[in-house]
Amino acid sequence: MDSEPANQTSRPPLSRLPFLQSLNRWLPFLILFLAAGYGLTAALLNAPSAAPDQTLTATIGSASPVRLHPQSHYLLAPLDEVLEQQRWHSGGWEPLSKDRPGIGYPRMPATFRMTLTTEEQEPVDSQLVVPAPYLDHLQPALIHPDGTIETLPVMGDQYPFDNRYVALPQWIWPVTLQPGETVLLMEVRNSGPVMLPLSVAGGNEVVSEGTFSTAWKSFVTGLLVFALLLNLSIVAKLKRPGLAWLSVLMIGVIYSQLVMDGLGLWLFWPGMPELNSLLSVSLSLCLIALCEFTPHFMAIHRTGRRILRGFSMAAGLHLLAAPLPLPLLGQDVFLILSAAGGAFILALVLSQLRKHVYARYYALSVLAIVLGAVISSLRTIGWFPVTPLTDSAFFLGAAAGSLILTSGVGRLLLEERKRRLSSDIRVQEEQKLRARIERDYDQVLKTHRVTGKPNRPMLEETLGNIDCQQTPYTLCLIRLARFNELEQALGYRTAEDLLKQYLRRLNRYLKRTLGDRLIMINGYGIATLDTVNHAFAMDRGSDPAQDRELLETVSHWLSESFREGRFSFSWAASMGVAYAPEHGTDAASVLSSAGFASLDETRPMAIYDPAIADWQYQQQILMLDVEDALRCGDMWLEYQPKVSIRDGKVRSTEALIRWQHPEFGRIPPDHWIPLAEQVGIIHSVTLWVLDQACQDFTALRQRYGDSIGVAVNISAKDVAHSLFHEEAGAITRRHGVSPDQVILEITETAAMADPEVARRAIRTLSSMGFRIALDDFGSGHSSLGNLASFPLDELKIDRSFLQDVLLYPVRQKILRAALELGEALDLDVVVEGVEDEAIALWLQQFPGLHGQGYYWARPERVRAALVSPR
Repeated sequence: MDSEPANQTSRPPLSRLPFLQSLNRWLPFLILFLAAGYGLTAALLNAPSAAPDQTLTATIGSASPVRLHPQSHYLLAPLDEVLEQQRWHSGGWEPLSKDRPGIGYPRMPATFRMTLTTEEQEPVDSQLVVPAPYLDHLQPALIHPDGTIETLPVMGDQYPFDNRYVALPQWIWPVTLQPGETVLLMEVRNSGPVMLPLSVAGGNEVVSEGTFSTAWKSFVTGLLVFALLLNLSIVAKLKRPGLAWLSVLMIGVIYSQLVMDGLGLWLFWPGMPELNSLLSVSLSLCLIALCEFTPHFMAIHRTGRRILRGFSMAAGLHLLAAPLPLPLLGQDVFLILSAAGGAFILALVLSQLRKHVYARYYALSVLAIVLGAVISSLRTIGWFPVTPLTDSAFFLGAAAGSLILTSGVGRLLLEERKRRLSSDIRVQEEQKLRARIERDYDQVLKTHRVTGKPNRPMLEETLGNIDCQQTPYTLCLIRLARFNELEQALGYRTAEDLLKQYLRRLNRYLKRTLGDRLIMINGYGIATLDTVNHAFAMDRGSDPAQDRELLETVSHWLSESFREGRFSFSWAASMGVAYAPEHGTDAASVLSSAGFASLDETRPMAIYDPAIADWQYQQQILMLDVEDALRCGDMWLEYQPKVSIRDGKVRSTEALIRWQHPEFGRIPPDHWIPLAEQVGIIHSVTLWVLDQACQDFTALRQRYGDSIGVAVNISAKDVAHSLFHEEAGAITRRHGVSPDQVILEITETAAMADPEVARRAIRTLSSMGFRIALDDFGSGHSSLGNLASFPLDELKIDRSFLQDVLLYPVRQKILRAALELGEALDLDVVVEGVEDEAIALWLQQFPGLHGQGYYWARPERVRAALVSPR
């Protein structure tokens, strides 16, 4: 057996072959030519024999005094049979509606009978006009009043002749009518709908009406031809073969209208009437083109594509069968098929009307095509009269739809050109950027983008080249705390320009002050880590006191106000100092130590302290672990009761959060909650606490009774949050807890941070039913006026009021004043920090007072065995 060729696996797929790519691009036009060739061949094989050559010799009259009787009849029989059997006076004739000249699709010859009356005493020359040039066969005969029969020339698309009576797209017979009533018989055969829109007119009238109709139809056809050429150019530019189906649709519409108007016979192909038989082929091709164009113009799902392909195949089968004399495959079947296909395409378009802008173009175009097809269909069955507008309804609708689609494709071309232009611009910009990066490669790698000073890698590289064991050095990190504030106030450009000026002065000052001891970094005395943090290094001297004095001199210079132009301000600079090798054996670790020291905002200059660094490290880790602790169960709630001092009954409990960190152990709330407020994660903690407290509320009620309430602490960040009241309300509703059973405790300091914002938020929460408590009263700086304006329900006296209260009468008077204030404001008063029996007994002298403290119970979990209150 022969082995396979070695290069068989490297053959390109068929879709990538140039020949198949070119074939796919021109596939719509290939199908167009194949369909036209097939239809023409079938028409030539089935062409009927030509009618006898007859010459029309009559004079065009200026006016017609002939009256056409409004009632006409028809008989499904050929004219020869009617004349031979003289059946024009017999029965069996069906009346034709006055408003409906058509009888649909009888699929056999039909003879129409009409009556022409003239009251003139002399013969009258007139013209019989049938404005339906798409009819295949028209054979008229006149039965004069004296009984003589006059046959007129046979006309129709399938019967060529050399001379028209009037060179317009309509059938015209010049006749001479005798005085009295003349019976007109006309046989009509047509592959499509059978109708006879007959009228009697004068010659000038025929010419003027036909000329006007031809003029506006030619104008619309010209627009379509222009749109066709435009679409072809768009297809060539975009190289998207699917859009070529729109060109096929336009060609089919233009050709169909030429045939429908009779233009094809007397203007373009007078010697080839078989070409008019391509009408059925062109109509089927229009449906195929519309179905195939839709997926290329819009995003259609797979099922929709399959259904569209099914309509295309059905239209293709009708195209193959239309030229053949097969039963039940006429234009009526095609009308039903095209109506179903158009309705399906319209449904697809309407489903995407809001999602895609091109669906609007397609919806308008499909509506125009469907409307034209409906009017044409109603005209074919006789529901609409035959007029130039109803005859051309499908043409006008398809033309409007094609023009709309062409405008949509034109917009697609413009967007494509914009995208390509934008892509070209981006490519050019990328090339320029690449050239600039290559040109300034060394500067980009070694300097900071904003300040132009050496960056962190250059600083670490310079310090890394120093053996700190042999040559100890001091590294100072300067933190400009107000840079971000200035950037927000002045704009980043102004702030950066001021920073550059400041660093230039600082660089000169360091060179002048430190001299040779300053370690130069790529020619500069200072390096930029980021816009806020900057660093410099100096050799260690033999006298530590002198070194410290130099550093304090630099720190004093940093604390001075910076003046530049009309600006004068302080950078709020703090300097962190670290020593190598004591605080790090490499540049990165020494820089990290100096960075920790610079975070100390209490002093202008801070030397690295490992204990403080550990504390800062712990704070950072805690802030990173807060949300994870809420999820994994490292945080939980403990509840401490608030007790009525007189009778010892528990009125409510306060939810207190606890945290057991896996690395640092038990973390007190005051060690991390203030920092959580600073970094902005306290709001998620508050929502978690409120949700957990509402979840535990059922257990609290079982322990203390149905009248129990639960208190939750909220922060100033929560009060300032615009959606906090909605979130709190949603949590209580989810757990089935009434808001009046929840007490929201806000500290006095938080409430006074922004009194107006706090007042609005507290009023909103209070109107929802939440009870509001002012916590730690006496530890802040609230005025009585502000306190009275808050809608409070509870006042919690800070534990500091109980310190040595039994020993000093003055403290007792202060406490009494605070209690009287709560009573005057009609608030429930709770005293915090009650821890021994003596104070509890002394407080019993105040009626209605509540207490909270270790004397009654320590905070415990809700499901633990709580100590019964004394």
